[in-house]
Amino acid sequence: MVFTGNATAALNIALQGVLRPGDHVVGTVLEHNSVLRPLQHLRQQRGITFHLAPCDEQGYVAPEAIAQRINERTRLVVMTHASNVLGTVQDVAAVGEICRQRGLLLLVDAAQTAGVIPVDMAAIGAHLLAFTGHKGLMGPTGTGGLLVAPEVDVQPSFWGGTGVRSAQRTQPEEYPYRLEAGTLGALPLAGLRAGLRWVREQPVEETEARLARHFLAGLRELPHVRVLSLEPGRTDWDARRRVPVFSLLIAGMAPDKAGMFLDAEWDIAVRTGLQCAPLAHRAMGTGQGGGVRVSFGPLNTTAEIDTLLKALTSFST
Repeated sequence: MVFTGNATAALNIALQGVLRPGDHVVGTVLEHNSVLRPLQHLRQQRGITFHLAPCDEQGYVAPEAIAQRINERTRLVVMTHASNVLGTVQDVAAVGEICRQRGLLLLVDAAQTAGVIPVDMAAIGAHLLAFTGHKGLMGPTGTGGLLVAPEVDVQPSFWGGTGVRSAQRTQPEEYPYRLEAGTLGALPLAGLRAGLRWVREQPVEETEARLARHFLAGLRELPHVRVLSLEPGRTDWDARRRVPVFSLLIAGMAPDKAGMFLDAEWDIAVRTGLQCAPLAHRAMGTGQGGGVRVSFGPLNTTAEIDTLLKALTSFST
């Protein structure tokens, strides 16, 4: 367990720490820029190559699409556990089995799932797992981490003080000191610990599923609002297949203008645009303007969902 400031830092540490010149990586079009940009940098600076598996219209990547892109130089598969644009939970366990059979490393981005649904690193076959503290784990911003399987060798990409072996001129080899250089934020980590304790005592999965069903039921009355990757009128919800993240398209209203209206007139915070996942939007046909992303957490209420639905209703008038 290595603490970082966020999932982006954890993903960078993992990618830079395991990839060597000439290595090949398989990812997906659903990846966040915290994966896409490091891969692009490593292609330019270290000569790696990578291919990205597509998703279907429902926002899922077939494990077979991952397998088809593996070649003799592949060292790593990296994929998001759940899309930060669509909320679709990917079959990382099936991909983990493919990696086990091929002798490849699997890096999982669990930014959207840690604390929301059960994440068992061993069960899904992940060798590296990055998470952030400020989302499902209910911690403060500036917290995150990287879980590293015992057999994985991650080389440090930055070096410095560790508080131990100060006379040693090189970075200590053992974890977490190998990858934790400098003073960690004690107060943010204390907040993360408190958030984790709270999450463990709450029915998070059930609460968020109830809110998602309530939202989808209300959307049936709003034909001018479309949810990316979801069939119109669908109200069923499988918490193991989706987390409550929805990207909306509102007829006749640009996403950025819709977001400003929801903020100014209804005091509703949403995220507009491409959500740092441009290829996911391109796959959904929204690569230019993106969408209006809403998401629910365990502290939201059905009354707040009703307010959101009322606000979305106002766009039709």
